[in-house]
Amino acid sequence: MYEKELKKFAQNKQVFLAYDKNLDPKLVKKLISILDSLTSFKVLSFCIESKEKNKNQKTLNELYSRLIENHFSRDCLLLGMGGGIVCDLLGFAAATYQRGVNFILIPTSLLAQVDASVGGKTAINFGFNKNMIGSFHQPKKVLIDTSLLSTLPLSEVNCGLVEMIKHGLVCDLNYFEWLERNILQVQELKERKIKKAISESIKIKANIVSKDEKEKGIRSILNFGHTFGHGIELLGSFRDYKHGEAVALGMLPALELSKSEGYLSIKEIERIKKLFLRSKISTHPKTLIKPEDLYEAMQSDKKKKGNKLNFILLEKLGKAKNIKGIQKKNVLEAIKSAFPNK
Repeated sequence: MYEKELKKFAQNKQVFLAYDKNLDPKLVKKLISILDSLTSFKVLSFCIESKEKNKNQKTLNELYSRLIENHFSRDCLLLGMGGGIVCDLLGFAAATYQRGVNFILIPTSLLAQVDASVGGKTAINFGFNKNMIGSFHQPKKVLIDTSLLSTLPLSEVNCGLVEMIKHGLVCDLNYFEWLERNILQVQELKERKIKKAISESIKIKANIVSKDEKEKGIRSILNFGHTFGHGIELLGSFRDYKHGEAVALGMLPALELSKSEGYLSIKEIERIKKLFLRSKISTHPKTLIKPEDLYEAMQSDKKKKGNKLNFILLEKLGKAKNIKGIQKKNVLEAIKSAFPNK
């Protein structure tokens, strides 16, 4: 289990493992045993409860303390095994501890395998401001193991599907159409289909990141649904929605805005919603969303330029663009159309 892949980076190194509390203890024990066999140093482990409220400075300080108390040097290796929260936290610790150390990720959720572990974004939350403190720091290796997905509930699988659908929508029509044909088999984690889907999503994201690592240009299209989605997460106090659920909901006003700005047709929007419906991805908020409240929540978005919100809209299926300066009334109307309060 991962011994060959880890040997190059962990052999005779100080190794620190941060892992998700929800992981099977036997899996964690086996991984620690492998790491122990690769180094003469004692392997340290750190358990993280994967909740957004824990992706904060307090948890990060606890992690730093363990590293400092045990005299971890700059040539150590940090290893993260878990979902997006573990990947983000561990990555940010690696980016900042002694000005940057090596790290490896073993993502265990579908969303983390196609998103959080790819691209080098690392961050923690600050209060109710999501990913507000962060850095770009690339892992030395990401180990994708689809067998780790077998215990995921449908809601977690769907969070990953949302990200995959987004990849197709923003820059690869062929992939989106493949997902239309194969979405249920991907959702059921059929081996050939899930491996192909993960591979395609990683390829799409890695290609974009290779052109724009620091998100100064084209990488921003990967934020489709996120400006609204992060606002929805904030309204739900980061408790009501998983990240993927909020992004799925955030795509709906983004689609409405794409239509009202003269890009997408009603037929194209219905095609996307149909895919959501077939895969049981929810398009209904759990609580009432008032347009003004969501607009206000979106003001903490990191992608703002000055006091202007930026929106990633779809020009057509398979092509997105960054639009600046959309009037507030048009944004409110898009929210109202996406979430009619009957």
